[in-house]
Amino acid sequence: MTVSATPGLIVARDLDLVAWLDRLVGASVEQIRARFGLGRTQAYRRLQVLQDFGLVRRRHLTATRPPLYTVASRSLRVASCEHAHALTDLVVAIESSGGEIATELELRRERNRQPALVGRLTDRQLATVLGCPRVPDAAELLGSGGLGAFEIELSSKGRARRTAVLASYAISDYESVTWIAPDPQLRVLINREVTERGLAEFMEVRDGI
Repeated sequence: MTVSATPGLIVARDLDLVAWLDRLVGASVEQIRARFGLGRTQAYRRLQVLQDFGLVRRRHLTATRPPLYTVASRSLRVASCEHAHALTDLVVAIESSGGEIATELELRRERNRQPALVGRLTDRQLATVLGCPRVPDAAELLGSGGLGAFEIELSSKGRARRTAVLASYAISDYESVTWIAPDPQLRVLINREVTERGLAEFMEVRDGI
């Protein structure tokens, strides 16, 4: 679906884009194009309008990744860029296939009693979010009525941390947990720890989305 708008003016679909960005750390123009079905020129035009109105900011913090667009109030660190790209790829993939997904930002807002998912989560799903000590990078709203957690692990942050994360999910009501670990060695490590704790039945470790 594309946007037809008078140059320089905000249209309803622009506000949809801003609301979508507010769920994320940031998104590249290619990710925005994929999510909203925009041509390249059209996407840049709409983003420029949003920048002119102070609703969106363009951040280019690393030479290894394209710039990210964020809502104006969002802080962004260099160390967060790679993870932000990976998370947005996941969100775009699931939403483009007709699925629903809640990001860590949305889940944290729910836990802090700042409802961000009204009408999207069932009572059962909300109870799962509130009842688990761990807030995943994202949670897919499953057709069964439950939630599937996603953990994006781009580098090893230590065995103790992973042990705590695994323990949190072991006592939670998440129906599934998918670890996305592009690094082969890290993938093997997580797989071994998942198996050692008897969690392989509902946990999957894969290299990409």
